[in-house]
Amino acid sequence: MYNKKRRCMLVFGILCMCVLTACGKKTTQEDPNVLYEFGGLPITYGEFYIYAKTIEEDYQKTYGNGIWNVELETENGKQSVRDVTVNDIISDINRVKVMAAHAEESNLLLEQSEQEEIENIADSFYKGLTEADIKETEITKELVIQVLEENMLAGKVYDQMISDYDFEISDEEARMSTFSDIFECYSEELDGTIKEFSDEKKATQLEKANEAISSLAQDEKATYDSIIDKYHLKYADTYTMSKTDMVKEYGEFVTDQILSLSDGEVSSVVESQYGYHIFKMIKGNNEELTKKNKEAIIATMKKEYFNGVYAEWLQKYDPRFKMENVNMELIRDFPFTKNEEEE
Repeated sequence: MYNKKRRCMLVFGILCMCVLTACGKKTTQEDPNVLYEFGGLPITYGEFYIYAKTIEEDYQKTYGNGIWNVELETENGKQSVRDVTVNDIISDINRVKVMAAHAEESNLLLEQSEQEEIENIADSFYKGLTEADIKETEITKELVIQVLEENMLAGKVYDQMISDYDFEISDEEARMSTFSDIFECYSEELDGTIKEFSDEKKATQLEKANEAISSLAQDEKATYDSIIDKYHLKYADTYTMSKTDMVKEYGEFVTDQILSLSDGEVSSVVESQYGYHIFKMIKGNNEELTKKNKEAIIATMKKEYFNGVYAEWLQKYDPRFKMENVNMELIRDFPFTKNEEEE
């Protein structure tokens, strides 16, 4: 009933799982269909149902009906997927309401082709509802159209906001390097705690590291693997990191030593806060991973920028909203499709 194209209309970019908004009538406390008030307007059960139904179908198709009772660790303690999803949906409603309100001052309007697309999707959506759905939710076709219009306007506001800001970073900043780190000066206890070697044992490790360097330089048969086996190095490993991650792990000086290596080159013995290391550069710039890391960094930058701007907009739009003002009893039946065990 809810096809992929319609779901795309209900989701814009990276902002939220499902982005829909409220109808524009004034509210009264006597209206049993009002979920909560936001910015002086009512958010109704029908509005919640429209996008919550889409979320429900997507989740259950991907994870199965049992997903809703799975518990997650959140900043508010353990919560079920069902409760986290409800809170996310409400936050998304508010987000799109706020953003759509900025469309007019940004001179953003829907084109004729977009209006026609919305009309077609709303018609298909509404025809997919049963008589029982309509009676229970009080959804009208006009409400579906308004939901889709505000959703599309919110998307336009987001796109304009992002296009007006420079999120570019250099390939060097995003560079991902793969290297091996052989020697260690610590051990891991059975309980997982890290225990550093004594000064005496560290000195022994330095001697062994220097021996290993000599072997790698003079013995054609010597390899990293043979060195690891010879000196029983339990924690030697190969890593792929960005420069930022290297600095966090090893510090600036050691990072510079690693990044100065050419592909296949082996370092001299390098000392860090952890002890002694011998590094071998496998691939100084993994282009595929560098591209993915660059995309991830830019996505994080966009998210942080948007969150900052949105926080200001939200404060102006409705600084009094609180989640505890939402009539959760009204949406107690979400998810709407119960599995047999729950029934």
